Amino acid sequence: MDGKMIRNYFAKFHALSTSQKRVLLALGVADLAIVAVLLGIMLRKPPLTVPEVQTYAPTIESVAVATPLPVTPETVATATLVAAPVPTSTPLPWHAPALPASIAPLWVPQPAPTNAELEQFIAGMSLEDKVGQMLLIGFHGLTLEGSPELPVMIGRYHVGGLVLLEANARDPQQLSGLTTQLQTLARSSGAGIPLFLSLNHEGGIVVRITQGVTEFPGNMAVAATGDPDNAYIAAALAAQELRVLGLNMNLAPVLDINDEPLNPVIGVRSFGADADLVTEYGRLTVQGFQDYGIIAVAKHFPGHGSVATDSHIALPVLDASLDALWAHELKPFAAAIDNHVGGIMTAHILAPQVDTNGLPATFSPVILNDLLRQEMGYDGVIMTDSLGMAGASGGQSQAEAAVLAVKAGADMLVSTTPMSAHIAIWEALIAAVHGGELSESQIDRSVLRILRLKYTYGLFDAAQPVDLSLVGTAAFQATADHMARASVTLVRGSSASFPLAGPRLLVVSPDQLSLTHSSSSFLADALQAHGYAVRELIFNVADQSNREAVVADALALAGDYDQVIFGEWELVKRHINNGDFWQERFTAALYQRNPNLVVIAWHNPAAALFCPPESTVLTAYGNTPAQVKAIAAVLTGEVSPTGTLPFNLISENEAP
Repeated sequence: MDGKMIRNYFAKFHALSTSQKRVLLALGVADLAIVAVLLGIMLRKPPLTVPEVQTYAPTIESVAVATPLPVTPETVATATLVAAPVPTSTPLPWHAPALPASIAPLWVPQPAPTNAELEQFIAGMSLEDKVGQMLLIGFHGLTLEGSPELPVMIGRYHVGGLVLLEANARDPQQLSGLTTQLQTLARSSGAGIPLFLSLNHEGGIVVRITQGVTEFPGNMAVAATGDPDNAYIAAALAAQELRVLGLNMNLAPVLDINDEPLNPVIGVRSFGADADLVTEYGRLTVQGFQDYGIIAVAKHFPGHGSVATDSHIALPVLDASLDALWAHELKPFAAAIDNHVGGIMTAHILAPQVDTNGLPATFSPVILNDLLRQEMGYDGVIMTDSLGMAGASGGQSQAEAAVLAVKAGADMLVSTTPMSAHIAIWEALIAAVHGGELSESQIDRSVLRILRLKYTYGLFDAAQPVDLSLVGTAAFQATADHMARASVTLVRGSSASFPLAGPRLLVVSPDQLSLTHSSSSFLADALQAHGYAVRELIFNVADQSNREAVVADALALAGDYDQVIFGEWELVKRHINNGDFWQERFTAALYQRNPNLVVIAWHNPAAALFCPPESTVLTAYGNTPAQVKAIAAVLTGEVSPTGTLPFNLISENEAP
């Protein structure tokens, strides 16, 4: 049987429902001829179209139970004897893309207790332990021993999960050791409930670990390739690496529709400006993560892409009617719900036409309960964005914000720092229950959703041996390289500009590009390898004295070189958030001195709005090593810029 037929069967396998997949795996069928017959029978029913797919709202108590068990700390660890929830809808039809041979077998959701059994277990938990499960917190340190927060927040307050940041993740060896320590402590504390171990691993410009792992392009780069299969592949391969490292939740994908190019915080984190495109790529990304054992968290509900305000520093306003939201912002989230997304993260954003009470979405019962729970039928875990953001605080403490969020319908509260805020949130929720502001039954419903998700994704299973050889493989890197090359987009100018005429090039790069042992960027090294004579100046965008020195040197040298290449970093973000215009002024001055100017939009292709209109602008939508090398390949004429810009460079908001 040839490879084409095998790939065809693999594609058909992916088209099965979860329960059908489970049947094939349980039968242990190895003969491909038999598999072909079974697949033909299972797929005989015509696939449902998108409008026919029913909302996924698990009703676990309706599922047949093989051997009901009383839920105790002992039986929690052996709950694999209980039947798993079966989705009530058929997965959206699609074909499975080809994956590298080193990809792990398809992960199958694990058996979970029924709602009744979970309720019995929750009834035996203290209020303090239940409230702890609702916290998803950040911490300091690379090890359990080196963190002042972890022994306290896990050992005493029994938090439900952790958010890992760059300061917690150095390399695969360190991270896998840390996650093992964390779960061991959690299992031996309180009710013995394992942790959600999460991070922001969106790809591209937003990742929390880079050393030793495969850095895939981010959402907009993937969409720019024009191939939706790449969304599934990138997510599936990233999921394998994350799961090997001991992680079980990814605070991704971003499902915001970025139709505002001056959006300072979403940008290339979005798939683009078209609702149908974001829906399709987002749906496949959710499926890729979750097919390979990582809980996906879709964000930022009900949508953060149509605004030009950063919720980290202020409260954005999404001034659209509910009908408009249904036609646009909500479409990707509805598809994610149909695809059984494990979590949905709220946006700290006002939607005044939806909630006339003036409450941000995170604190709005109208948006979280009436819209997301009731109208959209979502019964998974709702979590807040970080309560330390300015868009959430509004002059109130994180503890006060947490109570409002739970009243609105949130199940989990995200707080990255400090530990005093985490403890204050815990204390405030307990006080709110004792004072009658929150009911304990509402706390119980949130904890049930949290535990159900932990069971479904195997958090209570015995730890598996760690095989770090599955992380950062050559096959995965080749896949990331291919996607990066396919995504490079000529935002403005002519492809006839490449390869660069040279031979003498002045390159001005941000220090966010990966540097080689010689302290030059991969870009400069690649250009030199192709025979160009390169002088590179590297700037720190946040260091005014450094960038002023680089600007002075570059302007003095620009006229002496055949071409000048300038790589922007956070141009749009700093323009909007900080009123910082130095990169715009710098590119204008560079162009005056040397009109053979190529601008590389590393951080956001909307930077083209602020560059000299005659300049050539390329984008890779990010700064991973693969994306830097892809830009170099275009500049040297090795490949053509075939990517398609997934949004329009037209803003309804006038730039300040």
